[in-house]
Amino acid sequence: MKQRDISFVPHSDMDIHDVNTVEQHKNLIEQNRFSEAASLLDNTGHKKGFRAAIFNTIQNKLRKIQLYLLNKTAAPNEYYSFAEPTDEEMEGKTFWLQPIEDDTTESEEK
Repeated sequence: MKQRDISFVPHSDMDIHDVNTVEQHKNLIEQNRFSEAASLLDNTGHKKGFRAAIFNTIQNKLRKIQLYLLNKTAAPNEYYSFAEPTDEEMEGKTFWLQPIEDDTTESEEK
């Protein structure tokens, strides 16, 4: 994530020069061509609106907080993790518990 992913200019502030870019971007998103949609914004210098990177970052931070809270309140022999824990993480633990992820959750590796 870069600083440009955090800046926000409301889309309601769109002028006539942005209409073509926004329409092209919308069409690419509807076709699930997300990389091309992001490249379009980069190549045209379009700075308005949030990018997906900030939402993915927020989601990953929330998942880390979730694991922290689960482990803080877990029984002494339990360890919560989305990925299989290492031997060091399982030191003194008997049970590995993996929280259920919904279909919209992205893996931490992304």
